[in-house]
Amino acid sequence: MVSEMPLPGLERLLDVCRKHGFSVESSPPGRSIPAAGEMVAGHPFDPVLATVYRRMGGLRIAGKDGELLLHRLDDQVDGLALSTGARRRGTQEPFHSSVAFGCIPDLAYYYAVVPGLADERGLQPVIYINAYAERYVLPVASDVDRFFDTFSRYLDILVADEGYRLDGMRGVDFPSGVPELIARDRRLVEMLGTGRFDFIMNLGDEYRDWFARVKSA
Repeated sequence: MVSEMPLPGLERLLDVCRKHGFSVESSPPGRSIPAAGEMVAGHPFDPVLATVYRRMGGLRIAGKDGELLLHRLDDQVDGLALSTGARRRGTQEPFHSSVAFGCIPDLAYYYAVVPGLADERGLQPVIYINAYAERYVLPVASDVDRFFDTFSRYLDILVADEGYRLDGMRGVDFPSGVPELIARDRRLVEMLGTGRFDFIMNLGDEYRDWFARVKSA
């Protein structure tokens, strides 16, 4: 029997969604989900994602504005391979070295793990990918459950935003508008400080201040 790892970040995210009235839709898990370390989309499967997908086949969180979609992975659909493979072109980064597991619905903004940066436990850090013409990457968490925790705290900030309360238009975006939340992840800050993500990032001047604020927190 595969042991289950605790997912306090995911539990907090679901609790925050219930508290603030976000819609949460999940699908049943598949019967044959890859174990941690098995190959998914050409890379070893992240242990946190392996645990998540044994609990659910996919997840969609929505408020007044689209928020987060966890790609479907079950016996019928491998959404991680489909999402990653559709954008992987040879050695082009960031999709060559990452596996996209989620997105902002209907937009080319993705959340992905970077298997090559896994820690000693196999936990893979999370990056945010803007896949439009100005393509860039922002590191957002040292592992997937930490990403869920940080995103839940972003939702707490979002619902307090006056513009969002009035007409659903976000006055603060994730992750660009919340460097102070990202900086709470000390393991991630350590990785940034040692240049672990340098090979995959292509930041324009508008995000250098964000990057500096996270690293110096």
